[in-house]
Amino acid sequence: FIPKEEQIRKFIFWEEDTGRELGVMYLDLHPRPGKYTHAAHFTVRCGCLKNGPGSEYQQPIVALVCNMNTGQASFSSHQEVETFFHELGHALHSLLSRTNFQHLSGTRAAMDFVETPSHWMEHYAWCEDFLPLLATNANGEPIPEPLVQGLSRSRNKFRFLEMQSQIVLANFDQIVFGARQGQRVSPKEVWALIHRQSGVPFADGTHWFTNVGHLVTYGAGYYGYLYSQIFASGIWNELFHKKSMERMSGEKIWKKLLIHGGARDANVMLEDLLGHKPTVEHYWKSLQE
Repeated sequence: FIPKEEQIRKFIFWEEDTGRELGVMYLDLHPRPGKYTHAAHFTVRCGCLKNGPGSEYQQPIVALVCNMNTGQASFSSHQEVETFFHELGHALHSLLSRTNFQHLSGTRAAMDFVETPSHWMEHYAWCEDFLPLLATNANGEPIPEPLVQGLSRSRNKFRFLEMQSQIVLANFDQIVFGARQGQRVSPKEVWALIHRQSGVPFADGTHWFTNVGHLVTYGAGYYGYLYSQIFASGIWNELFHKKSMERMSGEKIWKKLLIHGGARDANVMLEDLLGHKPTVEHYWKSLQE
């Protein structure tokens, strides 16, 4: 039994212009005993052609699972909201792709590209135009503008430390899962060595890396988590900055990127979407703001 306030919500998505059904998304956002304790997007059923060319299309079914409002407060923290949008990016990738084969559907894409839609959606949790629609008080009044501006400015505090931590994880991942010519390595020793080389504080005798699940699922591909932020930053700044609610921008990222899942080369999709090869320019600029 799931209490009413913790119930799972079901959404059926339709394309407005054609009336065709696009798929189903379940939202399971609040904690309960025995539930998965982290946040994730799960593909219940991939989209694909059922029986080859010209056959009926199997609509995708996805589930977005979070644990929001974990404390005593009646509202979600900003970090919880950012995590929700991250997972929503993955869910939209799976829901909106239209591929012939299920193994190329949605997030079944190149490892160093697959985090792009999720990082793109994170920008909405920091967008000054979108936040008043997202955050309201009990009377329905939007978050005050000075608070929005202050929250937006706080984004880059400690962001370089976060980047350095991601680089440490990526380097560790490359060594542990990379080619070693038959030599065995000690993960704990590698972890300590990379921290010292990178100037990141480290407590001897600890093995915090065992808490990073993506090091297993992303073996030798964890660098893609930071790498994809560069693509997402370019997409946001060129298509959504100051126009986060414009339908044309949404249609463009759907029809030129999300719709292809993993069936098209990521470099081709990004160049088609942006009109040029992706660069680090917008990402570096965002760090300096």
